[in-house]
Amino acid sequence: MKSILLISFLCLTFVKQIDAQKSTVYAEAGLGWGQTLFFGDMSTQLIQSYGGSFSPGIGNNLMMAFYVAPASWKGLGIGSRIKGTFGTSVQGDFGDSYIFNYYNLALAAKFHPFSQTFNKGLYLRGSYGFGQFTSKRVNETNNLYKHQYAIGGSLLGSLGWSFPLKKSSLNLELEFDSSSRGGTIDGKGNATYRSGQIGGNILISF
Repeated sequence: MKSILLISFLCLTFVKQIDAQKSTVYAEAGLGWGQTLFFGDMSTQLIQSYGGSFSPGIGNNLMMAFYVAPASWKGLGIGSRIKGTFGTSVQGDFGDSYIFNYYNLALAAKFHPFSQTFNKGLYLRGSYGFGQFTSKRVNETNNLYKHQYAIGGSLLGSLGWSFPLKKSSLNLELEFDSSSRGGTIDGKGNATYRSGQIGGNILISF
């Protein structure tokens, strides 16, 4: 969490330092939600890690980004984006509570193919980055606290619409992400965890 806040602060500081180039540099911040998805043998890997399993729950999203988008690029912006997802607690096989959180820091591109004006109309967004997930199994009655970490890459794609405002724009989007991260399981060794999310976000660009 500290690393997310630090990177976000550095991104905003960078944007403020080049505010004189406002016609080409844009910042973005938003909130969202989505359903976490398990792919492949993700559930099996978590059962091996914990000795118990759970169904993926809803996650709350927090994201920040900046883009360089000169008018000559005709609606294309290229920059960096960080997204964190903080899952709600869900119940597992034995009444334990499970929490599933993850984040990624990515290179990103946002393109408005029809208006050819950044932050106006229909857009497509794609990003690829690196990050971590943290999963926890908690049973306070039995003093059971197990954690699983994995690190790897995430590919995200969005379809959205930008509504221009006086000095900013409102963005509504649907987003899908797919991640593959590597971790280790006690007594078993290396494992690959494949997860993702489908959901929606609301963002302000300025």
